[in-house]
Amino acid sequence: MNSLFKLTSVLLLSSGAITVHAASQSVTINYTLTIPTACSLSNQGTLITKTLPHNGTAVDQSIDVKCNVPYTIQASSVNRAGNNKSNVVNNSNTTLKIPYDITLTGGPIAVNVNGGASASITPSSSTKTDTYNLSAKTASPITLEDYTAGIYTDAVTVEISY
Repeated sequence: MNSLFKLTSVLLLSSGAITVHAASQSVTINYTLTIPTACSLSNQGTLITKTLPHNGTAVDQSIDVKCNVPYTIQASSVNRAGNNKSNVVNNSNTTLKIPYDITLTGGPIAVNVNGGASASITPSSSTKTDTYNLSAKTASPITLEDYTAGIYTDAVTVEISY
């Protein structure tokens, strides 16, 4: 009987009735991280108030543009008087105007205030931040007695598109 069991086991094993297979499975996981288009203009908020000196001294405002895509930039004044020119206007009498010069410099290219949008700008590769300087000043010192007293204002908007 013992030899019959051995013989049966040998026959079963050699006939393939009991087969052992090695197996493996795998799965591949692809990870994706999408960085959306992002741009920010300065870190000063959306409204900055500056006083234009009457002595002809320039008043400057630094503006940072941080983008991860190409962008255009433009600056325009409410009381425009040509490229890089504008007027502060008396709040009580809009016919009373004082001309002043305004420029937007720095960054990869100069931008004409009131001159439309710049060409497309590729952001700075190392920091992704481009710094511009908006500078305003009267062409020469103002003799205060020559102008009607009051508050004279203008607004310049700097805008990026991307």
